[in-house]
Amino acid sequence: MSVLPEAVTRNWTLKLSAFAMAVFLWAVVRAEPPDREVLTEVPVIVQISPLEWRPAQSPEPATVQVRFAGPARQILDLDRRSATVRVPLEQIGSSDTTVELRRDWVVVDGGSGLVVEDILPASVRILLERTVLEARPVVMPTAGDPPPGFSLAGPLSASPSVVRVRGPAGRLAEVDSVRTLPVDLEGLTGVARIRVGLDTTGLGDLTFTPMEVEVAVRAEESAERLLPPVAVRIEGPASAGLEIEPDAIAVSVRGPSQRVAEADLSELRLRVSDEDLLDIAPGESRRVPVVADGVSDAFLRVLPAFDSVTVRRPPGAPPEQPDSAASGDAVNSGGSSGGGGS
Repeated sequence: MSVLPEAVTRNWTLKLSAFAMAVFLWAVVRAEPPDREVLTEVPVIVQISPLEWRPAQSPEPATVQVRFAGPARQILDLDRRSATVRVPLEQIGSSDTTVELRRDWVVVDGGSGLVVEDILPASVRILLERTVLEARPVVMPTAGDPPPGFSLAGPLSASPSVVRVRGPAGRLAEVDSVRTLPVDLEGLTGVARIRVGLDTTGLGDLTFTPMEVEVAVRAEESAERLLPPVAVRIEGPASAGLEIEPDAIAVSVRGPSQRVAEADLSELRLRVSDEDLLDIAPGESRRVPVVADGVSDAFLRVLPAFDSVTVRRPPGAPPEQPDSAASGDAVNSGGSSGGGGS
């Protein structure tokens, strides 16, 4: 009776041949001479740990040549476009330093069995500059409007209201504030807190902490306040002898109900700029825009019933006096005729 199981002895010659073939193939692979591949223009990436330093420019040179060695099939698997040389800088003693490149700094996808044989040139020059950390206020632009019947009730507030910005001192001197992406007011009918990212367009050479803020915004129901007609005045030296039609206009003030109710409108005035009336000839009429002044609350809208008036210089009216500019006083719309609005 055989001491070996039948599963081992059955077709033993075939099994022994297969084993011998496997050993032969393994030996062939082991004896295969290594292949080589040279990658040119491999980017050098500088990774700086101390936050107070940053590259002043690209390394010199910005790309190097790397030679790999290994089995041909690993060379074929090499992702050539992913290759980089990543230089870690953890301790910096000078703003101008030369670094010897190490083979274990080469990073590439694929070709796990490859060996880096050489890097040319063997070193790079790195120029650095110091950075500073400063605070800048956050500015929040808006997009859209609350729905009809509602108005923005007050200024937006951000938390935090300032962000920390790091970069070269000269560069930070050019940045007086940091804007967020627009805050969307569409559909706003009450209080909302919205997280908004910073708009770093054109500021890619700076770093920001944090990268987003929480914006508090409030809308409330709108109200309208109707005022009696307000006199329209012409300001400046060109006003002499001019007539306005109409010389007084009804005005409405719209905005958040509480602000409308509490608004001080004692300084409200309507005026026409004399710059729109230069060289107006006797007998000529000219349609010019009306400007509302005197309401400092940015959340209130002053809406005259007409956005323009007709200004006329009567035939035979005396020309403006050369010394009229010295007075600098507002002149009633009726000029010398006494027909001004109250």
